[in-house]
Order: sequence, then C-alpha cells, then structure tokens
Amino acid sequence: MYRANLSILILTIITFILACARQLPPPGGPVDTIPPEVVETLPVPGATEVSTGTKIELFFSERMNNQSVENAVFISPWPSEEIFLKWKGRRLRIDFEDTLKENRTYVLTIGAKSSDLRNNPMKDSFSMAFSTGDKIDEGIISGAVYSEGQIEGSLICAYSLQDSSNIDPTRVLADYYTQCNQEGTYQLTYVAPGNYRLFAIRDQDRNRKYTRGIDAIGITVSDVTLMPEQMSISGINFQLSVEDTISPKIRSAYAINQTNIVLRFSEEIAEFDESDPKQFFKINAEEKSEIHLSIVSCYQNLLEKSNIFLTTEKQSPIAYKIVVKNLFDYSHNPLDSLDNWIVFNGITDADTINPAIVFKSIEDSTTGITMDAEIRFVFSEAMKQESVENSISMKEQNKQIIDGKFAWNNPADVIYLPDSSLKSQTWYSINVVADSIFDLSENSLADSIEAIHFKTLNKDTLTAISGEFIDEQTDARGRIFLSAKGENNLYNISIDEPGNYQFDHILPGIYVIKGFRDADSNGVYSYGQAIPFHPAERFFVYPDSIKVRSRWPNEGNTIILK
Repeated sequence: MYRANLSILILTIITFILACARQLPPPGGPVDTIPPEVVETLPVPGATEVSTGTKIELFFSERMNNQSVENAVFISPWPSEEIFLKWKGRRLRIDFEDTLKENRTYVLTIGAKSSDLRNNPMKDSFSMAFSTGDKIDEGIISGAVYSEGQIEGSLICAYSLQDSSNIDPTRVLADYYTQCNQEGTYQLTYVAPGNYRLFAIRDQDRNRKYTRGIDAIGITVSDVTLMPEQMSISGINFQLSVEDTISPKIRSAYAINQTNIVLRFSEEIAEFDESDPKQFFKINAEEKSEIHLSIVSCYQNLLEKSNIFLTTEKQSPIAYKIVVKNLFDYSHNPLDSLDNWIVFNGITDADTINPAIVFKSIEDSTTGITMDAEIRFVFSEAMKQESVENSISMKEQNKQIIDGKFAWNNPADVIYLPDSSLKSQTWYSINVVADSIFDLSENSLADSIEAIHFKTLNKDTLTAISGEFIDEQTDARGRIFLSAKGENNLYNISIDEPGNYQFDHILPGIYVIKGFRDADSNGVYSYGQAIPFHPAERFFVYPDSIKVRSRWPNEGNTIILK
C-alpha cells in the first residue's frame, strides 16, 4: 500500500513538472534587431571648462562588438600620438598619452559602422563635444555620399586650410571626422569657424588616411568656409571613385596587311582628334630613322577603346618603330613616357580579307524597338562610305522605303537615322546588299545578311519625364548631361544650356534622375583629383525617385544645380 501511494505521488510530481514545463515560452526569444546607441558620456555633451587631464567614458545601450567600435572612434583634434581603449562590459574608457590642450573644443564621434554583438549597426554616427575653454564651437557641415559600391561607413574628412592649401590626405590626419550612414548622409558637427577642404574616403585599410589606388575617394566641387554669421553649410556632396593613377601603356602593335596597323593599349584611351594623326603617331624604320612611313588616317574602335587602327602608305618588309604622344586615359593620365613606343614588322601582303559586321544595334526578329531608335553598324575595318550608304536601306513592312541619313562616328562605325519617327507596332526591315559594300581595298562584305526585321513597340505604352534645369551659377559653361535610370532601363540626354529638358519615349517605371555639367567639355564626369587638388565637376541627384505610367508623362520636375 505504501509503495502504491509512493508511486502515485511520484507520477503526480512528474506530471506537474511536465505541465509547468509546457507553459514556459520557447527558448531564445525574438531576434535582436534594435540598433545600439550611446546612452551616457563622461564628460557630458556640451561640457565646458573641462580639465585637461580628463579621460573620456562612453556607456552603450548594450554590449558591443568591441573591434567595430574601436575602428570607428574619432576624436577631433586628435589628442595624442596614441590613445588607449579599455572595455568593461558596456563601458568604454578612452585614455590619452598626453593631456588635452587648453581652450579647445574636442569632438568625439562614434561612427555608424559600430555594431552590437548581433552585428546590428548604429542608426547614425554619434557625436558629442566638450571644451577645455568656456565655449563650444557650433559649426555644422552636412551632405551625402553617392557611389555604385558600398557607401555606409565612408569617412568624411575635413582639413583646416588655416596653415596651408596643399593638403595631402595620404599623409595627414584630418581635423574632423565622421562616417556616413546607410543612406549615405552625414553631418559634421561642432566645427570651428574657418576654411576647410573635405574628402569622402572609403577607408579600406582603416588608417584614416587616403591610400591611392586602394581607397575610393570623393572630391568636393569647392572648399568650404564657416563664418560666425554662417555656421551651417549643407549640400556638400561627393561621388566616390577609385582614382586611376596608372599611365596607359602600349601593349602591342602589328600589321594586318601592307597598309593597316592595329595598336593595342593597356586601358581605354580617351577620344582624340582623329583628323590629324601626325599629332599623335610617328612611324620610322627602326634601323634607319630617316625612313618614314606616312600615316594616311587613324580611328579608334569605339566598342573597345583600347584599340586604335592606323592606315598607312604601303609598308616595306622591315622593322618599324612607332612613337605615340599626346594620348591620355579617361583619368587624364598621359601615356607612360617609358612605354610610348613599340616595334613591329612591316609586311607586304595585300589586304584580301573580307570585312565583316562586328556589331549591329538591332538583331533580326527583335520586337519592342522604340520609334526613335538609331540603327548602328560597326565594321571590322575602315569602309568605303559611299558603298555602305548606297547598299543599306530601310523599308516599312517590305513596302515603303524609309528615307534617312548616315552619320559616321569613324570610318568603321556608322549610324542610320530615319528622317522621321517610326510608326507604332509596325514591322520594318533593314536591307543590306552585302556584295556591294566594300572596304578600302575593294574587298566586299563577308556577311550574307539580306535583311534585318524588327517591330516597333506600342506607343501607348510609352511616357515621358520633363521639367526645367536651373543652374545657380549663372556664369557657368559646359553641356549638361542627364540620365534617368530605372530598374531595367537607362536613358541619357543632354542639353546645351539651362532650360527645359525631356526624356521622351521611355518605358513606364520608377526612375532616378542625375547628371552633371561638363565644365571641361570631355563628355564624361570628372571626379576631380586629391593631389594636386583639382575640384570635381558639379553634379546633382534629383531628391525623389520619379514614377511614370503609360501615356501619363510626369512633368514639372525642376532640377537645381547648386
């Protein structure tokens, strides 16, 4: 009886324990996604008359990834050669090798890349100021960083121009630092009055300086001045790029036949004046420099801009030395002075190779072509232009011929432009009479293309974005380039001067508009240069994305270039 009662008691206890266990919440709890923050500091923010022997303490809302914080601690001005970081739970103590300077505002920034133990980053950089004197500097500089790559955590560095305008960010630490947040925005606070040069740096090696060729850098369009009557400046924006510091080199040169040579470079060459090849190329016999090889013409392969084609008088079967000068890459690096020549062997073989079409902008049976489409052909070599123009035509549904004109980018690259917009939802054919198209040596086209058929899209699906472009700098010069980028589409236009603009015949979607004013007239955006300093070209990013629907143009989008 006793044993039975004992068994019943044990069973009851076990049942009770299991029942209680089932009522407990599941282990682990919700995943922590709350950004950490600084909740307390010593000295307190805004403190004045702080002792020069003070050490700084920070208290976070939770335990942090210590290394992420240590990589993002910035003190302006830097108090000593070395600082010492000591952790105890959520508390971080910062000690200095030297004492603080008298009558100085110090700014402590914890960058936005700091994260907790679950790698949740801080929402924004944290900044606080204190002073060993009787006042706090109150200057503010703000803006945004733009890049196709990573933006979050990029350093914003402000250098005082008080002592020199020759700032070298590769060697000298900045006077003020902060980091931009996930959206790319930043705010430098507690800055003293004065003149400053700012850089944005994606600090790959975390040395808080600019490492050329490794770190991406953003250059401002001008220096910044904070004055007692104007202690806040906004809109100081940057576009990051990895600075190209390597000069282009000649990789190879070879004769295709007795009158044609191909030059290959280590990178793309900026476009140049092809009408005067003597400015750029000189060919002499290697052994007898008094023997010259005349250059008739030259042109660049626009599909592969590292290749340049030269047409010469008939070569001899000897070694030639070609010297190249006055060519630059797109970062304006000149040709390497030690690699600006190369030797090639001349040949006497006549040109017997048939030319080919290496690129056409519309493939056969393509649908959805816009009504203002350009039809482009790129050939493998220079062509007799008249033979091309007489042998390529365009018809509507194989009936009515579409009048148009040809625009030659170079002797091997041509665009056919219909005189008027094409019809909606209509089939067209581009007819190519291959055996009537010749290169300069009278070789006919190798391709057997007879016609390229394509169909235009329904015009009712198209829309437009328009507005006015305003430049606050009234004496500015340069063509204005604008782009509208959607998820799957990119449209580019340009206007000669401020005024109305319109992206016409575009597909519906959500677009971001940006652009620049081409002050140096090279047709591409110039990012500027850190050393020696050269400002970037002014650019803009429209503050809101623009949604457009079919047949409902989005108008009145005013762009103001500061």
